[in-house]
Amino acid sequence: MAFWLCVSCGLSTPVWALNLELLAPRATVADAVPSTDRDFVNVLGRTAPGAVVQVGGQAVTVFSSGVFARDRIALQPGRNTVLIEARLANGETAQQELLIDRMAPPVPVVWPTDRLFIDGASLRPNQTLRVAPGEAVEVAVRATPGQRVQARLPGQDWADLAEASPGRYRAALVAAPTANDTAPAAVQLRATATTLPADTGPRSLSVQTPGEVAVWPLNPDRLFVAGADGADLLHGLHEVRLGGPFLAELPAGTLFNVTGQQGEHLRVQLSPATSAWVAARALTPAPAGTAAPRVSFSSISVTPSADGDVLQVPLSAAVPYSVNVVADASGRHTLEVRLYGAHHATTWVSHRANLAVVREATIDQAAAGEVLLRVGLRSPRLWGWRVQRTPGALRITLRPAPVLASTGSPLAGLHVALEPGHGGPDNLGAVGATGVPEKEINRLTALALQQELHAAGARVTVVREGDDNPDLRERARRVLAAEAHIFISVHANAAETALGYFRVAGASTFYKHGTGRDLAAAVQQQVLKATGLDDFGLVGNFNYTPMRLVTWMPGVLVEQAFVSNPSDEARLLDPAFRASIAQAVRRGVEDFLRAY
Repeated sequence: MAFWLCVSCGLSTPVWALNLELLAPRATVADAVPSTDRDFVNVLGRTAPGAVVQVGGQAVTVFSSGVFARDRIALQPGRNTVLIEARLANGETAQQELLIDRMAPPVPVVWPTDRLFIDGASLRPNQTLRVAPGEAVEVAVRATPGQRVQARLPGQDWADLAEASPGRYRAALVAAPTANDTAPAAVQLRATATTLPADTGPRSLSVQTPGEVAVWPLNPDRLFVAGADGADLLHGLHEVRLGGPFLAELPAGTLFNVTGQQGEHLRVQLSPATSAWVAARALTPAPAGTAAPRVSFSSISVTPSADGDVLQVPLSAAVPYSVNVVADASGRHTLEVRLYGAHHATTWVSHRANLAVVREATIDQAAAGEVLLRVGLRSPRLWGWRVQRTPGALRITLRPAPVLASTGSPLAGLHVALEPGHGGPDNLGAVGATGVPEKEINRLTALALQQELHAAGARVTVVREGDDNPDLRERARRVLAAEAHIFISVHANAAETALGYFRVAGASTFYKHGTGRDLAAAVQQQVLKATGLDDFGLVGNFNYTPMRLVTWMPGVLVEQAFVSNPSDEARLLDPAFRASIAQAVRRGVEDFLRAY
């Protein structure tokens, strides 16, 4: 197979004779026959574009990339043969036989029932826990069904675990009261034979959990401080792609009352009713004698500035806070600011003349230790906001919408920050059947979009040039440093193909903050209209780091199509298709601006 350089598309494109290459499935060991325990196989291959291909006697589409696929070919137990045939219009043919063994499914692990055992891998807790007195600790283990299994927390009495299902024992054991912090120690477990015959082995087994438990009495002086990189507050600890869900991003110096630990995260008490989690590496113990942060203030003000209206809140201590845009049923925005460790003592809310964005700021005691500021707007939607903490105050600047050109494209004179996703030798993104990395597809679509935006009169800052690979926070920093009006991140999607190459397809547009919702909706509508791609959805609350950190402007992430789907991938490799994506994104941005 030879390659030539396509000047118009920037990708290396193969020139095919009638080669017939099987891409998947492949054996994990050279010269071995691939095998599966499923009752079907998905076949992926590549040949000359324009060839007629049959896989297992069924005609399949050969895409412009030369890639073809057939999903879910039924397999019989034992060895199967799938014939793959390709034929050109000139009569040239090629064949391959795919041999694949359908193995018996794995034999389920059968745990012994005729002797006493404990499965050490199932022991929970399996990480360090620090809990408050009276807080429950989940203890679990797999052991011989029908026996007596007990556990005890450090320094406490034995308690029975319930057999929730055969051989699976668990209980929520309550930490005992204590006046002082206790040292971490393992949980002790023991299994006692109650129904097994006497001649089947030991009558009792004892183990301890790999995780340790300590008790921390509530202590308002157990203070930690955010380090140089600040601290991300999470609502809970979940195995979620991209992390999260996020409550707030707080700057260096923020003080936290720490009340617990789970593995590598510390629990912080923001107010009596609200707690959150922070990575332990982000916090260090506060200097001895640091006072627990508590704030109250008698006045706040809203003042116009060159950048927008500034809400200034006096803060005598570095308390945690969160800032977010919320929308009512009609889509009207309100900026909400929650101050933790705060008491409502405000009798003076000053609104200066000539405010461009803010109609009214109000303040309430939302709960004990939690003050809520609501900022109502003059117009239905907020363009963006920026938070700065000074030594004595919290300053939140609410950005007005830019003035749009009265004729021609509303993009004229605006500044757009553009981020092609991924980059560099180790951050390829998804890779489809052709081997072209997502980073290149993103770069080329972003280049086409840059040209579209320039033609509409916009100024463009590209935050990842060439094959550069700045980390995600640096990308966000570059967007903010550009002082752009709009942020667009360009990606291509991918999905697991084990259940089929054609199972997932289509375009989607993502946003994190409410300020990006209508922009994302407008872009998604235009992309679907221009391309005919399947609708994979308008996706909100997306935690991609640059989208999360950039609040100063509306931002969206465009997932063009799925490189894991051979049909979508072939279209993404076509310069004309990428140009249609770029045109659609530009039109979507213009629709958003005209409707603002």
